[in-house]
Amino acid sequence: KWLFSANAQLAAVYSSVEKSKDCSNWSSWGSYSLQTSYMMQISPICRQHWFYKFVKDRYGRSLESFFSYMGSVLKSKIPCGMCSYKQSCGFGGRKRCHISPFEIKGGRAIIPFYVSERVCKPKDLKGADQMKSCIVDYYKLRENGEECQLWPTDKVDLSQVEPAFQQHIKNLKWYECLPQTITNKETMKSEKVCRCCCFPFKPNPKTFVCEKIPGAPDAPGF
Repeated sequence: KWLFSANAQLAAVYSSVEKSKDCSNWSSWGSYSLQTSYMMQISPICRQHWFYKFVKDRYGRSLESFFSYMGSVLKSKIPCGMCSYKQSCGFGGRKRCHISPFEIKGGRAIIPFYVSERVCKPKDLKGADQMKSCIVDYYKLRENGEECQLWPTDKVDLSQVEPAFQQHIKNLKWYECLPQTITNKETMKSEKVCRCCCFPFKPNPKTFVCEKIPGAPDAPGF
């Protein structure tokens, strides 16, 4: 869930996150897992769902490249920035929710994905408070072109993604970052960092705690 240390929000970017009655059963909410591989962070039962099979087969390399990039710029593995989400996947029912719409006779709309997502609470994250904004490497983000520019970046391989969709992904505004100068209490040396939160949150310029962006939609489950 931030982007490399747990299950990040993925389905909710494009699909409803409500648990539809179209499905006869929904899996239990996934638990927190400190894994570097995105797919290993998804619960075993959700990995059998068509959406995550599709993501792995179609975009797996690009997704892992993204998580590797995030691991290289984050200064801590502790969940932060309101970026950690848990998933529940729908199965069965009249819509055969867990089956790919491309495999159903007569077809089915791709959306909804029948994947529900909720922002993680401290109890889901072994007590970690992800309201604290993430501490990100200032100088690595500066290499992307601007101060505290986390995204887009050329350090993520999007070659698996269809060209027309690549630009859409690059234009996604999924975070808010602010620069901060912090002092190491042991060495008394100052260091510049970026403090980042995931949409729909932004870091408070004084406390650097994540707060909801006025007028933005609520985070699922928040």
